[in-house]
Amino acid sequence: MKRCFIILTVFTLALILAAGTAFAGSFRIPESGAAAMAQGNAFVGQADDPSAVHHNVGAITGLEGNQLMSGITFITPESEFEGVSAKKTTFSVPYMFYTNHLGESDWWLGLGVNAPFGLGTEWGNSVYFNDFFINTAGYGIPITTKTVLEIIKIEPAFAYQVNDKLSVGFGPEYYYVKDVEYNGGGVTVSGPLAFTMKGDGNGLGFTLGGLYQASDDLRIGLAYHSGVTAELEGDAVNLPYNSLAVAPYTGKATLDLSIPDTFAVGINYRASEKLSINVDLDFTQWSDYSKLVFKESDGTEIVTVDKNYENVMATRLGGSYSVDDNWTIRFGYLTEPTPVIESTYDPRLPDADATAISVGGGYDAGKWATNFAYMAVSKEDRTVDSDVPASIPTLYDGTYKTTISLISADFTYRF
Repeated sequence: MKRCFIILTVFTLALILAAGTAFAGSFRIPESGAAAMAQGNAFVGQADDPSAVHHNVGAITGLEGNQLMSGITFITPESEFEGVSAKKTTFSVPYMFYTNHLGESDWWLGLGVNAPFGLGTEWGNSVYFNDFFINTAGYGIPITTKTVLEIIKIEPAFAYQVNDKLSVGFGPEYYYVKDVEYNGGGVTVSGPLAFTMKGDGNGLGFTLGGLYQASDDLRIGLAYHSGVTAELEGDAVNLPYNSLAVAPYTGKATLDLSIPDTFAVGINYRASEKLSINVDLDFTQWSDYSKLVFKESDGTEIVTVDKNYENVMATRLGGSYSVDDNWTIRFGYLTEPTPVIESTYDPRLPDADATAISVGGGYDAGKWATNFAYMAVSKEDRTVDSDVPASIPTLYDGTYKTTISLISADFTYRF
């Protein structure tokens, strides 16, 4: 048993450290656990596997003994602008969760390692805004190329069973921003220049959760993750200042990245011995993400990029049906508005209002269990007309189309 635990842990941590990134609702990635994803990520009121460490830390009191989950989600976004596609890439997002009931006590411990936020986009030279900047405007370089944001969250978890009906949980959340890459081009007093900013950093937040057993058939869950300001440091090359009359900056640079608060309430209702229904309302305080301020190492401002995102509420619906003592099938649906406003729209994150459907299943053998899921996300076609006067056409105006396919699988070992 100990050998299996060590192998699973080392394998998952290695995957996480090598993981890529992707985007879902803005740059939030709520998918951590195949059973949850198969139900449209409506899981706060259910949270009955080790991924509860992330979805609702108060719910880990329902997990007996020691349980270790290791899994991975493959995310394939496909975006296009006016018929020209961004580079298609499949990103891997691993996760690992562990829970432990401390003997006969009312306390549980847990540990989670996952990637709840991330971003990855890359546009070629043939897309209109790059082609115009290279050829028509005559600058010879693309204006928007590659953006990368890789974030890993490490969460020790603690939960206490207050009584037969109520459990609460809490834990610190350490965010390691493994990689930030921000590439593009612009025009400065030195002429047209390609710029880049690469760096990493970290931030610290916390989570709170609770689960209330209102009746034999009804559970109500609450989950909160605090906002975090991650302090990033790295190297900038030819980064333009707010004033284009100043030569661009090359050297050590800093950036404070705001990761938003999230709050969710979920209901789990057992409609029959075989059928269970989940409904979640999931709030993201994207107004925390108002701007990006790039600074020199001494604090002198280089450039500010306004974002001014709006707060959003996602609605998640899910269900599961027990075919027999071992097999379960799951299904889900969700809607999620975009926080990205028209005036600061940027193809680095081609976001729009989204809907998704999901299906999946699982096999539980008692000592171990495995789950799998598929989700198809469709974002509304978004036509951007920022109506900002410019000496050249507003390059990012036009119609964007995005779809995302996700496949997830995990394995849980109990001992």
